[in-house]
Amino acid sequence: MNTFTEFVDCFVEFISFAAEYYRCVCKCNFLQFLIALTDFQSKIKDLSLKSERIDVNWNTNQLESYGVLDSVKAQQTDSLKQRYTGTPEMVEGPDTYKGWKISYNFKSQKGRVTLGETAEDQGYYQGQQIKKVDKEMLFISDGYYSTCEYGHPHFYFFSPAMRVTVRDKIVARPIYLYIADVPVFALPFGVFPSQGGRRSGIIAPAFVDKGARGTGLEHFGYYFAINDYMDASLVGDWLTGGTWRASPNFRYAKRYDLSGSFSGYYQHTYENEPLDADYVDQVDYVANIMHDQTFDPTTRMSVNFSFASSESYKRALTRNEFLNQEITSNATLSKSWEGTSNSMSININRRQDLITGSISNALPSVSFSHSQSYPFRFGKSAGSGSDYAWYEMISMGYNSNYQRVDNRSRGADTLPFTYYNRQGISHNVSITAAPKAGYFTVSPFFSYNERWYDKSLEFKGLDSNGAVLSADRNGFEAIRTFSMGVGVSTKLYGMLQPPVPGVAGIRHTVTPSLSYNFTPDFSEAQYGYYTRYTDKLGRVQKFNRFANEIFGGASAQEQQSVSMSVGNLFEMKTAPSDTAQKPSKIQLMNVSLGTSYNFAADSFRLAPMSINYRTDIGQYLGINASTTYSFYEFDQRVNTRVNKFLLSEGKGIAQLTSVSVSLNTSLSGERKTAATQQEMNDSARVAENQRNLNSSGYKGVYDTPEPDFSIPWSLGLSFSFTQNQDNPNRIFRSANISGSIDFNLTENWKFTASSGYDLVSKQLAAPQINISRDLHCWLMNFSWNPLGPYAGYRFEIKVKAPQLQDIKVTKQNSDRL
Repeated sequence: MNTFTEFVDCFVEFISFAAEYYRCVCKCNFLQFLIALTDFQSKIKDLSLKSERIDVNWNTNQLESYGVLDSVKAQQTDSLKQRYTGTPEMVEGPDTYKGWKISYNFKSQKGRVTLGETAEDQGYYQGQQIKKVDKEMLFISDGYYSTCEYGHPHFYFFSPAMRVTVRDKIVARPIYLYIADVPVFALPFGVFPSQGGRRSGIIAPAFVDKGARGTGLEHFGYYFAINDYMDASLVGDWLTGGTWRASPNFRYAKRYDLSGSFSGYYQHTYENEPLDADYVDQVDYVANIMHDQTFDPTTRMSVNFSFASSESYKRALTRNEFLNQEITSNATLSKSWEGTSNSMSININRRQDLITGSISNALPSVSFSHSQSYPFRFGKSAGSGSDYAWYEMISMGYNSNYQRVDNRSRGADTLPFTYYNRQGISHNVSITAAPKAGYFTVSPFFSYNERWYDKSLEFKGLDSNGAVLSADRNGFEAIRTFSMGVGVSTKLYGMLQPPVPGVAGIRHTVTPSLSYNFTPDFSEAQYGYYTRYTDKLGRVQKFNRFANEIFGGASAQEQQSVSMSVGNLFEMKTAPSDTAQKPSKIQLMNVSLGTSYNFAADSFRLAPMSINYRTDIGQYLGINASTTYSFYEFDQRVNTRVNKFLLSEGKGIAQLTSVSVSLNTSLSGERKTAATQQEMNDSARVAENQRNLNSSGYKGVYDTPEPDFSIPWSLGLSFSFTQNQDNPNRIFRSANISGSIDFNLTENWKFTASSGYDLVSKQLAAPQINISRDLHCWLMNFSWNPLGPYAGYRFEIKVKAPQLQDIKVTKQNSDRL
């Protein structure tokens, strides 16, 4: 590579050249030229230029660059630009300009590109002449703008005069939209955003058809880029039927410290005509508040509040809003103390049922917890690990909880509300130990619980029907209860080495456990928690004075129960043939069963036995099942189970009362790694992230998930079956299967289908079919919902680029798709 070093006095400051061959003609203080041929490169400050030929006039500070005629291409095309090779390419900062000829004045920094093209924020511009008047302004004559990167784009906007403000906007007048070189429509002017990142500006509306509500515009408004930490938007919808909606949205975030948002809408809905029987004139609102903040590593606050009018879901404009028939709000402040086992939290919870209007408030709930600590491990213990002395294995824990609830509820929207207001404090102290006794682990435990209330129920007698009459009695009340017990467990191992290639061994782990639990009968008169009365049949009954309280009352039945369980785990260890590979463990099956026997019960002392099964066949199939068995006879005469063992009646040991099975599988093809995905530039990544952010914060009708063509196919299936036959005369059964499948018909066609099917009622549940076509810079979607409240279809073709997301054609026959 030769470097031009002569005639330095003639050079403008900060200009350098390099070329394979050059020819220089220079006369100081007169006309001065540099003519360079063959892959010439130059650099002037932050501008670089590459071209087959460049002519420089030092006297006028003018530079001319162009390619040379290619005799082969000249016979193959009529395009002036394509007939030349080595056409100039100029890079100035982040901007690149290409053309048949580039003229540039490196003193005034103005230039002109003939048959030029450039790119800005994933948009591409071409023009007969591109004139650069300063660093921030371009004028384009006979210009084309498109987000399609092809040299001959699939669609473009043409204008005889365009003004481009770099990294701001493009103004063109008039403007014509061409699709496949066919003019579609014309406008007196057009403005296209070309800003990177977030900028304040108008949010363009979309034209929608909402059936009975009419046609109109959706999500028209303004976006406010307040600063690097917060933004906001205000958008509105308007339909010809009179329905309108205003939707504010405000977000803020500071990395590692806090983030939050406020969103919602106020909607006035009109449907049909005023004289129609199904005329609707209704106002609804929804408000959502979110806030997360980390004050320090031990203190964190999380807020998620939602409020809505009681019937807002009935007039929802989107599918998600319609399906959300219950709103839950929650706020939590949590604090822990380093170096201790102490933690504390304050919680506020609100749940609203939009169907019945019921509201449940927990205002507030305050809890304190001291997890396990070992009070007898003074300083450095004499033992270590499993060698602790038995008294060093004793642990203590404490937790307390204050709750106040304020509820209103009703079973249906036509019934009156019932109100419930209560508060209380619960304390719980637990003492446990887990010493080893040979191969056994012995775990004694003791639990003490104390509940404080400011109210209780007072027995007032019986009404004429024999129902209990009661009234609230104010005053401090305390309930003190306790329970104790001991548990014993161990592990047994069995090994099997089958002569199967690739299998090193199979291990069977059996975990039997036995525990005893004692809880006194706190309904005895000595405790004072129950009032005794005689009903109309002369029987003595117990009245729970704390049945209405927030943490409930004391147990009215003594419990001396022995619980038994056996866990079985089957595992396999592989033996790879290649020594470089490591052996792996695979869980084949997990089976557990358990039951209990209560010595203090007056009947049905032996509890039903439950058996649970779980297995995963590789990563492809998960199976879960459970069965329940009763040891007592079902008497057909009284239509219930009686206190008689099946074994004593000669009817076997146990009888199946319930069974449930679920299967789940998910399969997919290997994701393709396209070169275009690997070479995605920074601006494309920023645009993709911004699009994902917008879809979560400012979701509109057009923000549907785009199909992933990089996954050739995927399949998901699930099956569930439940049968309850505790009463053989009334068997309850449910069986459902659901699935989804998607696959690429071709490289650019994708088919997706999902549905559920009730095998008992023989009905389909929410079937949906989607067909998508990748049209390079466009995307086609067809959705069809055959059944349900969203029955109908939607057909849409839209531009992929986010800055042109509202250029689309939509046809649908449902106002909720």
